[in-house]
Amino acid sequence: MSPGSWRRGASLPRAVALAALGALGAAACGERHADRADHDHGEDGDAPAVAFTRWTATHEVFAEHPPFVVGGASRLATHVTRRAGHRPITAGVVVAELRQADGAVVTARAEAPASAGLFRPELVPTAAGPCTLTVRLEPPPLSPASPAVGDPAVATADRVDVEDCVVHASAAAVPAAPDEPAGRITLLKDQAWTRDFAVDDVGPRDLTPTLRASGEIRATAGREARLTAPVGGRVVLATPPPVLGMSIERGQLLGTVAPRLADAVDRPTLVAELRQLRAEVTAAEGQVARDQRMAADGAIPARQLDEARTRLEVARARLAGAEGRMAQFDAGASGRGGGRAGFQLRAPVAGTLVELRATSGQSVEAGELLFTVVDLSRVWVHADIFEPDIARVEGATRATFRIDGHAQPFEIAPPDGGVVTVGKLVDRHSRTVPMIVEVGNPEGRLRVGSFATVFIATGAPRQALAVPDDAIVDDAGREVVYVQAGGESFERRPVTTGIRSGGWTELVDGVAAGERVVTRGAYAVKLAGAGAAVPSHGHAH
Repeated sequence: MSPGSWRRGASLPRAVALAALGALGAAACGERHADRADHDHGEDGDAPAVAFTRWTATHEVFAEHPPFVVGGASRLATHVTRRAGHRPITAGVVVAELRQADGAVVTARAEAPASAGLFRPELVPTAAGPCTLTVRLEPPPLSPASPAVGDPAVATADRVDVEDCVVHASAAAVPAAPDEPAGRITLLKDQAWTRDFAVDDVGPRDLTPTLRASGEIRATAGREARLTAPVGGRVVLATPPPVLGMSIERGQLLGTVAPRLADAVDRPTLVAELRQLRAEVTAAEGQVARDQRMAADGAIPARQLDEARTRLEVARARLAGAEGRMAQFDAGASGRGGGRAGFQLRAPVAGTLVELRATSGQSVEAGELLFTVVDLSRVWVHADIFEPDIARVEGATRATFRIDGHAQPFEIAPPDGGVVTVGKLVDRHSRTVPMIVEVGNPEGRLRVGSFATVFIATGAPRQALAVPDDAIVDDAGREVVYVQAGGESFERRPVTTGIRSGGWTELVDGVAAGERVVTRGAYAVKLAGAGAAVPSHGHAH
């Protein structure tokens, strides 16, 4: 027999819950039980509704119906939920089989849901006495319009059994319904189905004692390069120009910086300097020619000829420098950059261009940051450890961390990653030491500069009952979870928590193994329990 719950008199707490919701603006659901003329939910006159919930590994089956009476029609409002994702079944067949005390079997089928997740097979019992109710789920018949195989909204073969049902000889024989247990909270299926909601079984899990710390993703030492302007001047980007996020090879040219001329230099001055130096070169060349003839006749010593040649080389060098300054001035004035002259900026490491602060033609100062290239294949997680906790992390080898925007935590463990170092100097202002752990980042999901919440393993793993962190709700300073008692019925359960590890929290007491706890959407249950309206709800019965 599948795990489950059975209750009578389901309409009273539901009506109370709906009245509370209606008083706060959620009256649209009130017709669920208040207006019986327009709504069939299994109730029959004033007879209390019977409800049961059964869970299998795949489905949750929650049904409500009038008490079984010989000759009376009992329509089962059967809500079928796919447990993975907690979404309604929208395609499939529900078969209800009632095995009666005389051995006869009454069968009813709902070939399709009346609305998403709701099936309505109708049984008419024929013999009074104890009975067994079986609800079978079947995939929809194959057709060209059939949903794709594996679609989570399609029922798969499954069954649940209710072995303690009763068929009454007459309506007068139906006993009064017991009171609903105090403190139950109602959250309608239509409310749960339309939001991020999940219910999971509580069970043992390997948990590791951890220390929580704040951290930041940083570049690994030696895998980051910041390229600055070596001199003041004008930037000319490489062709094709670098783009943020592009892959960079080691040694790849990113741009050049053409040095800036002195501010006092203008073109007429440079032209005059060129004319002067050309004249000096011409004069030096004539002097060398004369000295060569005189040296050949022995009229002057060879040393005098060497001195003349040296003066010629110096004059030529000064002329070449002046011509270069003139070409650089003309290129800068036209906006073409520095032409061939300039300091090349090449990436010293391979990686990703994560920062680009330069554009072609931009004037920069010496030391100004232009490009940042980071090898993101491996990154560091820099965590701040408070002074009293330093001894706990000494010798640690494993950690996990969470980053906003990522549902799953990231694992740090050998051989892919591990602890690099724990700082030896306590910061006198924050009273923390840095702990650096390294992790592989082959898919590039980790971005330098992101903040992280780090959980550092400080002990050996052990088994304990645990739930996801999101299942724990702070209720007026007390940690509570919400346990599913039935299909639409929940209990607020104060708990004592233990260690937290990798997004899971140990439950020391308050919940037993096998109970079902709301792991996503617990806040909606809290609102329903407080009598506040849960947004975006409605009922399709």
